[in-house]
Amino acid sequence: MKLFLLSAFFFLASFHAAQALRCMQGVELVLPSDATADKDKEKMPEFTECGIATAGISAASLLALKPNTATLPSGDYKCYHLRIEDSDSKKATIMKGCIYKAQNVCDGKFKVDNVREVFCSQCDQDECNSAFRFASNWKILSLTLFTIVCFFMK
Repeated sequence: MKLFLLSAFFFLASFHAAQALRCMQGVELVLPSDATADKDKEKMPEFTECGIATAGISAASLLALKPNTATLPSGDYKCYHLRIEDSDSKKATIMKGCIYKAQNVCDGKFKVDNVREVFCSQCDQDECNSAFRFASNWKILSLTLFTIVCFFMK
């Protein structure tokens, strides 16, 4: 039984490590309280696995906003979370997605002057650009503790 539990733990841990990086991908508009019409048409960010297509989409949208974030494609990815605000209308935009590891979203100037950066972060762990960032860590921790308890009970 001990051997089975240890084997299951190592299999699940290696399977988790072999999965691609998962990030929230999408754009969310934060409108002033008097404007709610566009909010209904908006598509909320969803979790996606990072790959060439998702990183390419994020890189293209960032290139339109911050031209100096251009970088060569690679096989390594990270997640980003960028919140910008339009100085004139006070509308905020939250952008989340996968980018290439060499790309730096938080540096650089915006293409237009009336946009300012409110928040920016980059990370390279699963689901780290969302409110559920600790979910996968808790799964691994609970599985490890369960395996240790079962190992010492027999």
